[in-house]
Amino acid sequence: MKNYQYYPQFDENECLFWRIRERATSQVVAEFFFEDDAQEYCEFLESGGAFAGFTPSFIIRSVASGDINEAFEATFT
Repeated sequence: MKNYQYYPQFDENECLFWRIRERATSQVVAEFFFEDDAQEYCEFLESGGAFAGFTPSFIIRSVASGDINEAFEATFT
């Protein structure tokens, strides 16, 4: 059994993109605009380019970023 699958998905603007889902965790680990790119990346993941089907969720969460200089100035001025 494969650890990853890619499938088409429409977003809220009706734009088509391709998602790669990890079967064991049901996490979406990547998104692409082109099927060829999704297929290629899925093959990379299947050949050992990932966490053997168990990607930790913190790896794919986005982290909010800000300008540390602005925060520093606001705190110390």
